[in-house]
Amino acid sequence: MEEITYTQAINELEELVKKMQAPDCSIDNLSQYTKRSKELLDLCRRRLTTTDTELKNILEGMTD
Repeated sequence: MEEITYTQAINELEELVKKMQAPDCSIDNLSQYTKRSKELLDLCRRRLTTTDTELKNILEGMTD
Protein backbone atom coordinates (compact mmCIF):
# COMPACT_ATOMS: atom_id res chain seq x y z
CA MET A 1 0.00 0.00 0.00
CA GLU A 2 1.35 3.40 -0.97
CA GLU A 3 1.86 5.67 2.02
CA ILE A 4 -0.72 8.40 2.17
CA THR A 5 -1.24 11.21 4.63
CA TYR A 6 -3.58 10.99 7.59
CA THR A 7 -5.90 13.53 5.95
CA GLN A 8 -5.99 11.55 2.71
CA ALA A 9 -6.84 8.40 4.66
CA ILE A 10 -9.69 10.13 6.50
CA ASN A 11 -11.06 11.54 3.24
CA GLU A 12 -10.93 8.12 1.60
CA LEU A 13 -12.66 6.57 4.60
CA GLU A 14 -15.46 9.13 4.33
CA GLU A 15 -15.89 8.28 0.66
CA LEU A 16 -15.96 4.55 1.39
CA VAL A 17 -18.65 5.05 4.03
CA LYS A 18 -20.77 6.94 1.51
CA LYS A 19 -20.33 4.13 -1.00
CA MET A 20 -21.21 1.45 1.55
CA GLN A 21 -24.33 3.35 2.63
CA ALA A 22 -25.54 3.87 -0.94
CA PRO A 23 -28.65 1.86 -1.82
CA ASP A 24 -26.96 0.53 -4.95
CA CYS A 25 -23.85 -0.79 -3.14
CA SER A 26 -23.40 -4.37 -4.25
CA ILE A 27 -22.48 -7.09 -1.81
CA ASP A 28 -19.46 -7.85 -4.01
CA ASN A 29 -18.06 -4.36 -3.42
CA LEU A 30 -18.92 -4.32 0.27
CA SER A 31 -16.19 -6.81 1.12
CA GLN A 32 -13.60 -4.81 -0.85
CA TYR A 33 -14.69 -1.53 0.77
CA THR A 34 -14.53 -3.09 4.24
CA LYS A 35 -11.03 -4.44 3.65
CA ARG A 36 -9.77 -1.07 2.42
CA SER A 37 -11.46 0.68 5.35
CA LYS A 38 -9.62 -1.56 7.80
CA GLU A 39 -6.30 -0.78 6.10
CA LEU A 40 -7.00 2.94 6.35
CA LEU A 41 -8.10 2.71 9.98
CA ASP A 42 -4.92 0.82 10.84
CA LEU A 43 -2.85 3.51 9.12
CA CYS A 44 -4.67 6.27 11.02
CA ARG A 45 -4.23 4.45 14.32
CA ARG A 46 -0.48 4.07 13.70
CA ARG A 47 -0.13 7.74 12.79
CA LEU A 48 -2.04 8.88 15.88
CA THR A 49 0.00 6.62 18.15
CA THR A 50 3.27 7.82 16.64
CA THR A 51 2.23 11.46 16.92
CA ASP A 52 1.13 10.97 20.53
CA THR A 53 4.49 9.42 21.42
CA GLU A 54 6.42 12.19 19.64
CA LEU A 55 4.42 14.91 21.41
CA LYS A 56 4.94 13.29 24.81
CA ASN A 57 8.69 13.12 24.15
CA ILE A 58 8.77 16.78 23.11
CA LEU A 59 6.79 17.89 26.16
CA GLU A 60 8.95 15.82 28.48
CA GLY A 61 12.01 17.50 27.00
CA MET A 62 10.51 20.92 27.74
CA THR A 63 10.16 20.19 31.47
CA ASP A 64 13.80 19.20 31.96
